[in-house]
Amino acid sequence: MKKILLPLIAALLTAACIDEPYLPDTPDDTTSTANGGPHALVLCEGSWGSNDASISRLALGNGEIDNEWFEVANGRGLGDVAQDMLLLGGKVYVTVTFSNSLEVIDTATGRSIRHAMGDLHPRYLTTDGSHIFVSCYNGHMVAVYDTSDLDHPVAAPQLGNYQPEGVAVAAGKLFVASSWIQYQNQNYAYDSVVYVFDLTDYTLDTILTVGLNPQMVVAIDGSRVAVNYNGDYSSYSAGCAVIDASTLAVTQLGRSATGMAAAGGMLYGFSRQGYGASSTATYWRFDGTSFTDIPVNVGTPYSISADADGNIYVTTDGNYIASGDVLCLAPDGTLRWRTEAAILPKKVVAL
Repeated sequence: MKKILLPLIAALLTAACIDEPYLPDTPDDTTSTANGGPHALVLCEGSWGSNDASISRLALGNGEIDNEWFEVANGRGLGDVAQDMLLLGGKVYVTVTFSNSLEVIDTATGRSIRHAMGDLHPRYLTTDGSHIFVSCYNGHMVAVYDTSDLDHPVAAPQLGNYQPEGVAVAAGKLFVASSWIQYQNQNYAYDSVVYVFDLTDYTLDTILTVGLNPQMVVAIDGSRVAVNYNGDYSSYSAGCAVIDASTLAVTQLGRSATGMAAAGGMLYGFSRQGYGASSTATYWRFDGTSFTDIPVNVGTPYSISADADGNIYVTTDGNYIASGDVLCLAPDGTLRWRTEAAILPKKVVAL
């Protein structure tokens, strides 16, 4: 039986109302001068507290990159800690967690309208094609926006006292990772579940146990959702599971996934052991039935992305102080090119 939740929480909605949109007065010609066929955007997280998040424009054919694409187009930086980026139509939506903002960027010009989100600390993004779903630390909720009106969220399904992380939509349902809670004594308690909401009325459908400290949730296709979980970094191991979006059956994959992405009906992931120069990582592709190991040697990976053609994009962390790299790999792991991005590149989205 479904448990009905209040779809709107007045105080949170008030906090999430936007300031007046900011539209910079910059030249119209903000396109990259890089050649090399189709392009992508690279979301760079930036260092916490340094207000140096950024977005680069990347030529996929040869790796030429414009690391000042967003800043030049808007006359300002992106903010403090960029978290996620979602392509929908001719726009990309970006959450900037500690700047408490949702950026809506025209992919052709780079110009953005910044929507303030009070103090909600927005995290991950997903869409059903007409709504944008934003997981938010403060309020322990997912803010739901109609794409035609980003000024006012239309619903706010909640997750108790735990922090929501990754979100994905499949089979008419919203899947939300419930991750952790920090107490006043700075200790952490980890959750181990994914909340499943019905998209017709944003009511809670069920709660699925997947593994301790779940983080990323990605839709592999219209019927399968993958979630990784980090464990407690000591006694409880990390792992990865796939959820059947129709039956809600949970299948453990027997692999850990420090990072993962889905494209073309495939799930891509890597598992990193250790940090710095001594760290190692393994990479894999899952087709729904079996795994294929991908031979990759790129240093310390920070994230993985993929496209429908099977190309893989791995980023490096730059030891968290220097600019990271983006590497383009063929489906068999062969290196096509490597290029330098900005601080902590974390997601590559092909345009």
